[in-house]
Amino acid sequence: MISREHCIMGVKVALGAAAAIGLAMLLGLEYASTAGIITVLSIMGTKRETLRIARGRLLAAVCAGGIAWVCYALLGFTLAGFTAYLFLFAVVCYAFRWAYALTLVSVLVSHFMAMGRMDAPAVLNEALLFLIGTGVGVLVNLHLRADEEAMRRHLRTVDELMRAAMHAVSRAPAGLEEAQTLLTALGRELTQAEQLAVDNADNTFGAAPLYPVRYVQMRSNQRKVLGQIAAAMADVTAHTPQHEAVCALLERVAEDYSRDNDVSALLAAVHAVLEEMRRQALPVERTEFESRAVLYYVLLRTEDFLLLKRQFYEENTDGTDEHVHAG
Repeated sequence: MISREHCIMGVKVALGAAAAIGLAMLLGLEYASTAGIITVLSIMGTKRETLRIARGRLLAAVCAGGIAWVCYALLGFTLAGFTAYLFLFAVVCYAFRWAYALTLVSVLVSHFMAMGRMDAPAVLNEALLFLIGTGVGVLVNLHLRADEEAMRRHLRTVDELMRAAMHAVSRAPAGLEEAQTLLTALGRELTQAEQLAVDNADNTFGAAPLYPVRYVQMRSNQRKVLGQIAAAMADVTAHTPQHEAVCALLERVAEDYSRDNDVSALLAAVHAVLEEMRRQALPVERTEFESRAVLYYVLLRTEDFLLLKRQFYEENTDGTDEHVHAG
């Protein structure tokens, strides 16, 4: 589906290429349209990626110039000369991970073969085409900023889905099917949030905001643990007082587990249920014994779930999650 972002990208590509071609024509450069193509190939998704690619292509272009000069000097401005250049340059590009520069730079080098010369004016012509195309591509992306509002929306949705999934698990076995649906949706939302967090970091020239990336990773780890808890609750066959106690605990976690909660009280509640279960007499029937073992496992995994948040909470500079711009 065509979105607003797709239209904006189309406008950037079209206007950027037109500006580069216009400037090249104004300077009277040969093959002026190549500047527009270079601009199109230089517009990346983020500012840092655009600059990284531009830097790599610049280094590759310098190497290509030296290789082309040697090949054309030895074999002339012929197909053999260009083939020799292309072989050597391709080896260099793959060795230094410049494969993204191979096509673009080789187009510039092919112009020397078409002109039949590689003198100072010809080299200056190609250098200006490269600099204009790359420069316009970089300028087009300078406006990009970290989308904090979108990050807030994603993290708010992540928290809501996590809480809803925990609520569903606490209603086991009736709520387990709903829990699975919610966990699947949570996985998709976490993937989108992680990509946005990375893009936001790449659209910042200063210190990259790594906190959202780590927050998403913490929630991803919690999702895995919650999935294990849900799978274990499906194996509980005996509905005992212990089962009710564990479900009540999971419900409390869902109710109280907010972003600014250091989970100390919740961890204490888990330990209290564990201690109470240890003091109780062992069950006589096998079914109840197996269910008790599964519930004990669920409590341990719930503790792990909370400890992930506790560790994340303690590693924050101010002891809160408030600087996660998620509302």
